[in-house]
Amino acid sequence: MNHWFETLQQSLDREKIPQDPKKAPLVPLQVYSESLGELREAFSRWFQTCLPANARIRVFVDGVDKKCAEGPTAQIDREFRALLSDAGIPCRWTDLSAELSVPPRDIHASHACLERIRGVVRGGKEDAAVVLGSGSITDLVKHALQMENITVPFVSIPTALTVTAFTSAFAIIDFHGAKRTLLSRPVSAAFWVRPFLECAPPGMSRAGYGDLLARFVAYGDWFLGHRLGVMERYDESAFRLMEPFAGGIRDAADGFAGDALPQEATACTAAALAMAGISMSTAGETTPLSGFEHVISHALDFLRLTAGRELVFHGEQVALGSLVSARTIDRLLAIENLKNVAWRDEDIGQSLRVLEERMAAAPLPRSSPADPYREKMGAARVEFSVEYRKKSERWAAARPRIGSFVDSWEDIRLELARLTMRARELELLLKKSGLPCRPGETDPPTADEEFRWAVAFSPFVRVRMNLSDLLFWMGREDLVVLP
Repeated sequence: MNHWFETLQQSLDREKIPQDPKKAPLVPLQVYSESLGELREAFSRWFQTCLPANARIRVFVDGVDKKCAEGPTAQIDREFRALLSDAGIPCRWTDLSAELSVPPRDIHASHACLERIRGVVRGGKEDAAVVLGSGSITDLVKHALQMENITVPFVSIPTALTVTAFTSAFAIIDFHGAKRTLLSRPVSAAFWVRPFLECAPPGMSRAGYGDLLARFVAYGDWFLGHRLGVMERYDESAFRLMEPFAGGIRDAADGFAGDALPQEATACTAAALAMAGISMSTAGETTPLSGFEHVISHALDFLRLTAGRELVFHGEQVALGSLVSARTIDRLLAIENLKNVAWRDEDIGQSLRVLEERMAAAPLPRSSPADPYREKMGAARVEFSVEYRKKSERWAAARPRIGSFVDSWEDIRLELARLTMRARELELLLKKSGLPCRPGETDPPTADEEFRWAVAFSPFVRVRMNLSDLLFWMGREDLVVLP
């Protein structure tokens, strides 16, 4: 076993996750294969031990040709299909692009696409579902199986180091441009294959590294929300699960700057992404690795989805958002006391009016006097308003206890500093890895106006509190440090 995956198992054992009857089922089998030969052996063993006799699997792909570092075809789908044939594993191959009659680029983790994929999975009678591909189709198939109550084992085989979806029991689905985190079905096993992962486009691998950088800031959001009284529970199990990977994540930064991903960076990032998904699943929420930085990314996605424009890789936006979060946390830590803060009243109507104003200011391209986004914006406004109303009610309930938060600020500052990384160190990781430090450095480029809007709108993106909510309620959004 690769030493990073040994670290993963040791971290789980220290937290006694395998002995916890509620958490253990949320931990998928993890296999890291250095070669196609190792993958064949490991996958055959899983097939023989975990499935019934005469079993048949169904493999879902997105129809995109992807490079493989081994094999006569040097193409992932063909090599995996040949591997199954050689191993005598019966398989039904499902190309989602062909099934849906759309080009692969149009397969997004949207509610509309999800509904169509429900129809695809509904017709399956196989004994296991395997996704060979990206985080988007992993979430789509995972949640389609959940909604159709198809309880067969679900296996992910990532073709790039992009997101935490490959091991998490959640699915991120877009509703009218608003990203929503849905409790989904657990992953049964994840196979990480070096000949697949090291051939992924460099930008995709960097994006996965960028998604991991949220680990250095997001826990601060959860801690603040709990101390403020708007989040009911808080624990640091997920923080401890991820801690053994912190040094490796730091050390791996240089490996993402070039076109060839080093073996050590590949294995470390794969294990860290696997643990990130597991730690969120066992925490029962995505909070440990998804805070202010993620809602900035979701707000940027909203602009592009509404306008029908090409999306930036999620992890690129998360990395940039993490830098904003770290700089803002540094400024917050510099405040010695909160005695003079003019906290916002618990007026839900006023907050919803701010939401309306900021939505109206969304920097969307206008090519005609008529509003081409009226319908989309109307549906999104309802979605955001319903979710924000719930959060505002929690703030209203917590507002009378704000004095305790203010009086404890010195201790809160110490804990916040312990849980987060300073901006100077985080910025260095972004620069070393080739991730964007400014909006215009994303691919495609993000306009400064778009990024400013995304930061301003971030309190209204989802129901869970994040750092931007604290600043909004403090009346101190001026503390946000834009790149």
